[in-house]
Amino acid sequence: MSNLESIKKVLSKSFVDNHEDVNEDVAGTLIVAAEQKMRNIREERAADEKLAQAKQIAKDLNSAYTAAIKYEQAKIDFLLEKIEEIQANEVNPDSSV
Repeated sequence: MSNLESIKKVLSKSFVDNHEDVNEDVAGTLIVAAEQKMRNIREERAADEKLAQAKQIAKDLNSAYTAAIKYEQAKIDFLLEKIEEIQANEVNPDSSV
């Protein structure tokens, strides 16, 4: 599939139909307008307190899982190191020390 075909899938049919034969000046004007809209949307998104709160909630919830995973991974890493030491006869496996 060409890049233009995948782009057309995102756009409304009416936009594509209305701008199929657009000239260069109109296309440039539409690009500037779209850039301005994107900037406004990004600013609105950045100022959206509900979105910021939701992101913080997700971050807080995720941190507990991340910490638990890190802890379990550290146990695995520690025990693998111990197995490696035992196999290399660096420690006495029968020793209580």
